[in-house]
Amino acid sequence: MEVMKITKEADITEIIESDIWMMDTLRAAESFELNDWWIGAGFLRNKIWNSISNKDSTPTRDVDLVYFNDQDTKPETDWQYDEYMKTNYPFAEWEVRNQARMHYVNGFEPYKSTAEGISNWVETATCVGVRLTSGKLEYLFCHGTDDLFGLIARPIPRFQTSELIGVFHGRIEKKAWKEKWPSIRVFDK
Repeated sequence: MEVMKITKEADITEIIESDIWMMDTLRAAESFELNDWWIGAGFLRNKIWNSISNKDSTPTRDVDLVYFNDQDTKPETDWQYDEYMKTNYPFAEWEVRNQARMHYVNGFEPYKSTAEGISNWVETATCVGVRLTSGKLEYLFCHGTDDLFGLIARPIPRFQTSELIGVFHGRIEKKAWKEKWPSIRVFDK
């Protein structure tokens, strides 16, 4: 089986730009004009890992669209945004979340930006984002690209504690990463 080598942003850009669904999803997100928005997590990670593994690159329909607005942190606002996106762009399962309020999930201190929120997601390879700005793709790699490009599941430092490491392992099992990507390597640190 031929394995794709991904070593730089240009490789990712080529992969995304050749995927009509991903580009349509990014255009839809851009048109919503949320403050400091990114599409993160599996949208980008799964595409990269599927490409590296030479797997069917059928995209996940789940889209984590995140943004930052510390002036309106009501969860109801996000739910309204979810409905708006699902109604107007039904080709995806949208989850729109304001990172100004998402710190509560793990009991962390409030985040100051979307990037800070994304940087606190459980795995290093999940702490990634992509957005479209005036037709150009932009990327956010909160913990670098080594684990993303290396097909490595590793918890961010905050989740390497005895209290939170179970969350990391639980996600790997629940999401069946070892079945989806048999070559994945899992490290606790």
